[in-house]
Amino acid sequence: MKCKYCQTELEEGITLCPACGKEQEEAAAPVEETPAEQIAEPEIKEEIKATPGKIALAIAAGVVVLALLVTLVISGVDGDLFKGSGETIAPTAGMIETEPAETVPATIPPDGNPEDVTCKGSYTVSDEEVTASADTVVATIGEQELTVGQLQAYYWDGIYAYLQEYGDYAAMFGLDFAQSLDTQLCTMGDVSVTWQQYFLQFALDTWHSHQAMALEGQADGYELTDEIQTAISQIPAEFEEMAATYGYEDLDAMMHDYMGPGCSFQDYMSYMDTFYRGYGYLEHKRESAAFDAAQVEAFFLEHEADYAESGITKDAGKLVDVRHILLTPEGGTAAEDGTVTYSEDEWEACRAAAQDILDQWLAGEATEDAFAALANTHSTDPGSNTNGGLYNYVYEGQMVPEFNDWCFDEARQYGDSGLVKTTYGYHIMFYVGSQDTWYVTAEQDLITETLSALMPAAMEKYPMTVDYSAIKLGLVEFTAG
Repeated sequence: MKCKYCQTELEEGITLCPACGKEQEEAAAPVEETPAEQIAEPEIKEEIKATPGKIALAIAAGVVVLALLVTLVISGVDGDLFKGSGETIAPTAGMIETEPAETVPATIPPDGNPEDVTCKGSYTVSDEEVTASADTVVATIGEQELTVGQLQAYYWDGIYAYLQEYGDYAAMFGLDFAQSLDTQLCTMGDVSVTWQQYFLQFALDTWHSHQAMALEGQADGYELTDEIQTAISQIPAEFEEMAATYGYEDLDAMMHDYMGPGCSFQDYMSYMDTFYRGYGYLEHKRESAAFDAAQVEAFFLEHEADYAESGITKDAGKLVDVRHILLTPEGGTAAEDGTVTYSEDEWEACRAAAQDILDQWLAGEATEDAFAALANTHSTDPGSNTNGGLYNYVYEGQMVPEFNDWCFDEARQYGDSGLVKTTYGYHIMFYVGSQDTWYVTAEQDLITETLSALMPAAMEKYPMTVDYSAIKLGLVEFTAG
């Protein structure tokens, strides 16, 4: 899935884009999307592995979690790490050189200010030393503590997320993963630090933001949903299966290779638990955010000139919510160019099958929920057959003409149903409703603005204290897999 606004690749379930900060249900200036009937094959990326090369980066829910972590850090953390020059850069295959680079002179700066990330020119120590210091506390927020072992998870997941985002393009920012990170200067910020120091500060700020949101949620009486609790409870079994697949004797051994020495599976679970509590509360606030029509209009008028530049005015039309069940004809004759044509009998069989499903629905409760259940069972559209056939905020001209014309019929009312034939098959339609484009855009922007203020406020309310002198980092080397 791609962000509707900047086209950054997003994992399933993401609601706020990490690159541009836009809410994905927001309806800004239309960006051409793939119609429901034209679903592209997903891009397959080469895996990245941590030595000794047994475990892939994309373990279990790891990649999804990484994307959510970036999403959670809306503000209060140096976003330049993931935004770079401000342009979206697509990751590529072959993300890390497999041949060792030439040895270069060390550029480790001297030890700096003990109160900031420059405290040590290098935080890298031997495996034995970081393991022995795994329980040493390096940062606190009130009674919450971050240990050396837990820090490894935040540090290396941040680096892996960076690799997933930029890959080979990291070299454009002067970063060479074939060299030690503590021997390369990073000048992305106002102060020159090593890349190790840069990623370390990002890791600390990430922990700060997660803990601050989790603590704010606790103070607000937020409790984890059943869905989130289930997700957390399933992590050990998923990782145990992965460890067995890659030949590890236990989960701690796998964490040693994936997150570096000193990081136990218990440390990783602490990291995940804190994330889910912080992210869960943020999602709770998003879902519960509500503004009346007067507030939304006032926000729109305040930013009317900016919206006009994007082509969004009060005359910008409507956005439609619609459910559909797509049935594609069976059989067909393929031409040399790959196009498939269907006979009249094959089309008629498809229509009859669609009519049967529609009749089945009409003969029952004929509710939206019942329609959604049928969509999940029968629809051949992979873009919507797991969410009840729903497409939110469809703008005029986005879908193929027949689909579009049915949706934007001025007489359309909630609950309208019918069959629509397109070149892709027969669509069983259910009309949900529509809203003015300007209103949806302003409402989602208002929600995003409100949410964006939550995290820095929480981080200020719950300040972090760091003992930089106690920090130790293990070494993870990279190979292509």
